[in-house]
Amino acid sequence: MPVEKNDKKLQNAIKATFVTNATNAANTTNAAARAPRFLIAAGGTSGHINPALSIAEELCRRRPDSVVEFVGTARGLEATLVPAAGYPFNAVAARGFPRKPSKELLPAIRDYLKGRRQSRELIRRFQPDVVIGTGGYVCGPAAAAAVGAGIPVALHEQNAFPGRANRFLARKSQLIMVSFPDTERYFPAGKRVVLTGNPVRAAFFATTRESARQKLHIAAEEKLLLVLGGSLGARTLNEATLAAAAAPVLQSTRIILACGKLHVESITAAAAGYPNLSVFSYIENMHDYMAAADLIVCRAGAITCAEVAALGRPSIMVPYPYAAGDHQTANARSFADRGASLLCPDSEFTGAWLIARLQELLPDQERLTRMGAAAAGLAKPDAASDIADEIETLLPPGSSSRNSETSSTSEANATGNASETSKTTGAGR
Repeated sequence: MPVEKNDKKLQNAIKATFVTNATNAANTTNAAARAPRFLIAAGGTSGHINPALSIAEELCRRRPDSVVEFVGTARGLEATLVPAAGYPFNAVAARGFPRKPSKELLPAIRDYLKGRRQSRELIRRFQPDVVIGTGGYVCGPAAAAAVGAGIPVALHEQNAFPGRANRFLARKSQLIMVSFPDTERYFPAGKRVVLTGNPVRAAFFATTRESARQKLHIAAEEKLLLVLGGSLGARTLNEATLAAAAAPVLQSTRIILACGKLHVESITAAAAGYPNLSVFSYIENMHDYMAAADLIVCRAGAITCAEVAALGRPSIMVPYPYAAGDHQTANARSFADRGASLLCPDSEFTGAWLIARLQELLPDQERLTRMGAAAAGLAKPDAASDIADEIETLLPPGSSSRNSETSSTSEANATGNASETSKTTGAGR
């Protein structure tokens, strides 16, 4: 009996050891196979939001089981654009800090502290592997919460001269990605700064003039002028466009104006008498309208420039005169010097100037074609991929989406029902 009892104890011990080892192995496999989770902070203007959407698109293209959520403010454009793109959106408190001491400082501090607390709660729930910031006030509290939780932070700067948020956050970030060669000098020495370029969504490279016009019901032979004042609008561009729409020589030209949400009521009322002019506050499927246009009139923000280049469209660029470091003029100059665009300072952009240029350009298809080809030469189709490569270096071992397709498939299978749940509940894309 004692021998049998000891044998049974030994068998139970062996069995327990086997079960423990198997459980540990399964846990290790599940940890390694865990779908990567990304929290993206972006807000304010489309110049911050669109690159964030491009990055999310590329991360999810590589690993369809990637889980991506966004954080922004409830009043910003991100509250509309992010859900429209199919990603979960989380609103937190945030606002800009005044450049000089004023009565706005206390509310800004209060919102920052509240937003940081909300971001901490979001990070505890979502458990991201990396927090990515592409600009806007919300990056401050989101990145601070990530640093406090030990989550790596990656920043992307779209402009040649970085914004205040990115300059401040760079000190606590593990990765800073820039779009222009000289931008590195604005960040602390010793920080990991990588030149990637500006990402644009794949649709900007895939959409043709023909397919866009068919989708928008615009005849192939119809002349189309597209005027983009940015997500907030541009009074100078709006007023010049109204003058152009009234010009007798342009009555056969179809004009589409994205006037910005701040101006939509007044511009819509002013445009009521012009049948050739259509007014929008903002255009969500921008790639279709830009691809369909014969000529684009726009500001020279970094992302707008990247989208014009991706589609290979001729343009007239009117830089915003109060941009930090006058970076929009530098952006526009790079296009104008290559024959891709006409550059007009904001102070000189009038209805008369625009009408004269349209009379020159719109009938000259050969020149428009040359300008479009020159713009296409400035495109950086690999920017989103390069950015994803850099972000993936911050992932825990085993989570990288740069693995082979076979590896990605096996990891997706390993996550099983969890991956399916995230897709069906809208927790990932």
